[in-house]
Amino acid sequence: MQAPPNLRFDSAINRNLWCFYTLRFMQKPLPQIMKAYIIITIILLLPLSVLGQKELSNEQILEDYTIFKEILTIGHPSLYEYTSQNVWDSIFSSFEQKEINKLKTPNDLFKSITSIAENVKDGHLNILHPKMDTLPTMFPVLVKFIGEKLYTDTDDFGIPVGSEIMSINNVSSQAILKDILKYAPSDGFNRTKKYLQIEKEFGILHYYEYGTKKKYLVKYKMRNGKIKTIEIAPKSFENIGNRYPNRNSHFASYHQSVNRIEYFKNRIAKKRPFVYYLDSINTAVLTVNSFGLPPQEFKSKLIDLFKEIKKSKTENLIIDIRQNIGGYRINAISLYSFLTNEPFKQRISESAVTNVLPHKKYVIHTMSDYTGFFQMYFASAKKNDRRWILEKDHAQAEMIPYKKIFNGNVYVLIGGNTFSASSAFALSAKNSKDITLIGEETGGGYYFHTGQFLALYELPNSKIMVRIPFVKIDKYVLDNSIPKGSGILPDIEITQTIKDLINGRDSQLDYIMKRINDN
Repeated sequence: MQAPPNLRFDSAINRNLWCFYTLRFMQKPLPQIMKAYIIITIILLLPLSVLGQKELSNEQILEDYTIFKEILTIGHPSLYEYTSQNVWDSIFSSFEQKEINKLKTPNDLFKSITSIAENVKDGHLNILHPKMDTLPTMFPVLVKFIGEKLYTDTDDFGIPVGSEIMSINNVSSQAILKDILKYAPSDGFNRTKKYLQIEKEFGILHYYEYGTKKKYLVKYKMRNGKIKTIEIAPKSFENIGNRYPNRNSHFASYHQSVNRIEYFKNRIAKKRPFVYYLDSINTAVLTVNSFGLPPQEFKSKLIDLFKEIKKSKTENLIIDIRQNIGGYRINAISLYSFLTNEPFKQRISESAVTNVLPHKKYVIHTMSDYTGFFQMYFASAKKNDRRWILEKDHAQAEMIPYKKIFNGNVYVLIGGNTFSASSAFALSAKNSKDITLIGEETGGGYYFHTGQFLALYELPNSKIMVRIPFVKIDKYVLDNSIPKGSGILPDIEITQTIKDLINGRDSQLDYIMKRINDN
């Protein structure tokens, strides 16, 4: 049975699968968890390529490119928000005249299409590599971006944590970043989401851009300023997955957790909301890593947690959504309903530019039939030029306070992973005068984002997949001074430093704790 329109999963199809499989694998023995985590993250979020790709004919490449172009130009609802039609015409014309005849393989086309799609500046528009036949070995160092520089996030391979990676195979880290930014889509001009995705997927993104390597020559600068060079062999997914919980940026040591695998399972990978307490400052920390749980289950869990929080008589509540990439919008609404004593608003309009799904024969997954969705969802929409605009929010009736709300001080931790429905929750908090946002800019857009109905296409020759949204959501905002292309900005920006990384210190949570303690 299809979920009602206002309850539909408002994030990526592949992220929906990621939530499902992560929950499923949490039931497996611990040694299998990390293998599953890294494999699923890369396979589902970013399907791998076929090693030893066959060449495509010029006709095949042209056919796939044309399908992609038409899907984009016919269906994308915010195509011209950041890039004008004249500029788009120039982008397409230049590619068709100068570049397309040079392409030979699916990987060539994948890189080109990804570069073109980057001009849309839409975090819900994903270009996914053809599915893999073989898992490649790849660059194995786990990395962290701080101040647009690349640092080691573990002590692996004899490189001390917090060392700056200056170059890989004689290519500077700045050049590498410039080359692979296109693989990490985000809303508008936001980069916090891009950096976090690149950190998680650095090995496979490096492989996409530069191919497989027999060895990696890594030049790095230690904390004392000494520069060294080391040769590192590529490693398997299993090897990377087994080391993934060891990242200092997961803050296990800050929470005095010795077993990093258990910590990762119970804090980072846990999809059900959970709460822990900071008794010294009479504070509860509610961590919500996903809005992807079924709405009834999510609401039931929230009711239990807020009963527990009320019983504990805590005066302060910290809500941590830094790992929350989205999910069901209704779950974001439910969470906010526990924090407000007034009805609230999230959207001013939704719109679409097509009532027919373009190139439907190449669609391999949707949440429902687009024609039926459009006829039902946009039944009361107004037609303006070639855009249908709906000014009624189907979920407005749900945006009322819960009968027993939290009445203490509320802080919300946000960051680049705060996206889609999670970003909508952050904006509700931003519109409130009583909630303080701490951390970094969200990955989801401030004024609008796309979503609601998404379709996953597979191009017939290259097997490249294109995940595209068909509805633009204009949001209800109170502060119109925020620059266009921004995410939701924190009231107080706290970023991680190199010292924080080395010490495994959660500087954002630490800031709130000190603020509460001082007050």
